[in-house]
Amino acid sequence: MKNAVRLERLSLHTGHYDESWLQSLCYDNPTLLPIEEIEPSFAGIVPICRELQTDSGACDLIYLNENGFITIGECKLWRNPEARRQVVGQVLDYAKDLCKWTYSKLEQECLKARKGPESSLYSVVAAEIPELDEQKFIDHVQRNLTLGRFLLLIIGDGIRENMEGLVQYIQGQGALHFSVSLLEMPIFKGLDDNDLLITPRVLVKTKEIERTIVRVVDHATSTSLPQPGEPVARTVSEAVFYERLALARGKNVADNLETFLDDLRKDLGLLCKLGRGIRLSLNIKSPNDTYNFGSIQQNGEVWFYGSVTNTDRLGGKQIGLSYLKDLALLVGGELDTSLSEWVWGVKRHQQYMKVDDYLTHSSEWRRLIQKTLQTFQQAEDA
Repeated sequence: MKNAVRLERLSLHTGHYDESWLQSLCYDNPTLLPIEEIEPSFAGIVPICRELQTDSGACDLIYLNENGFITIGECKLWRNPEARRQVVGQVLDYAKDLCKWTYSKLEQECLKARKGPESSLYSVVAAEIPELDEQKFIDHVQRNLTLGRFLLLIIGDGIRENMEGLVQYIQGQGALHFSVSLLEMPIFKGLDDNDLLITPRVLVKTKEIERTIVRVVDHATSTSLPQPGEPVARTVSEAVFYERLALARGKNVADNLETFLDDLRKDLGLLCKLGRGIRLSLNIKSPNDTYNFGSIQQNGEVWFYGSVTNTDRLGGKQIGLSYLKDLALLVGGELDTSLSEWVWGVKRHQQYMKVDDYLTHSSEWRRLIQKTLQTFQQAEDA
């Protein structure tokens, strides 16, 4: 391209571009952090404080969202591999400290670190989200503290560690319901000397929550192991999705869906991807992440984003239509084409049907997905 310009990457080891500057950047501009890409249930973060004092030291950054999910950020400029591992251990220690706190303790320490006029954590978050329910917010924060449900962000520059080894180290350390992500924050000088171009990159994130479960209740610690055959959620957000689905449609439905999707993952290689946003959904995707077999919402409704349009782009529109028609026949619904092709799907009486209706025919649904996937793959190979 004739107008392409190579930008100069700034070193964060010289001048005023240091760890403190990076910390301020992330605190003042929370939308820089790609939270939805890492853990959708933590999205919508509100900066709470910097330098939160814990028994293990001062934690760089604390964020909360409207559902009481806590994000812990640690900014580090990587100078050697040992420093990288040390900071991982440090942020895990912060999480273990916080899980012993009550809401009142968290509020007290955060307001002390914040040094602002606010009288409560609720007022800090409500200033950004006015419709926030105070009691629900407090209950959600306390529950996440008790369960140790945190998103741990390690934010640095030029991270070059062996990522697989680092993830194994992370998963061998803790037993809380946390997720850990390493973010690289490359910063370039813009065309104007006063402009900066910042391109955050998610380098790695843990995929499984924990092997052991630790809960702290009234400062007493209990440890348990997952029972044989018990479905294990892959991320905090996936666990939250199944909890919300259980509230909406019953625990039996949530358990059956988890088993059904686990089988699709193992046997057909399908992807089960969380949609972005605080209102969670789980999308059943083809192994190449192109075709959507259904999007289960947290209230149990099943939508169909792009089931027709995505195959149409590959010359296989009829594959998507056939799948939806056969599925409608299976569950006693009808194909709804009243809106744009992107949202064509199965409804009954103009309403989205619930996942219960589909799981009643789980074996037939699985066979239909397998048949459609094979047809789709044949069309790709043709």
